[in-house]
Amino acid sequence: MSPKLPISGVQNLIAVGSGKGGVGKTTVAVNLAIALAKLGYRTGLLDADVYGPNVPLMMGTNQTPNAIGERIQPLSNYGVKLMSMGFLSPATSRWCGAARCSTA
Repeated sequence: MSPKLPISGVQNLIAVGSGKGGVGKTTVAVNLAIALAKLGYRTGLLDADVYGPNVPLMMGTNQTPNAIGERIQPLSNYGVKLMSMGFLSPATSRWCGAARCSTA
């Protein structure tokens, strides 16, 4: 029996991460996703950055995803399926973390 895949229908995962902000993680992820799509791979990009989701800007879309039943459908641009926190919250209201927003 083959091992269970972590996400049904997904054969390969590439995670882009860093312990430091502002080093180009989103830029690398966007360019990698577009390059893989141009090579013919079915590609998706998940932007879970709640402090500054930049994928919508970098991928040139400002649409709001639709839902079918209880499932949000990803948007698509440059051959890449996209889901970002930036699609789900208004661009003017970014979420704040303790380091970025001080109440004192």
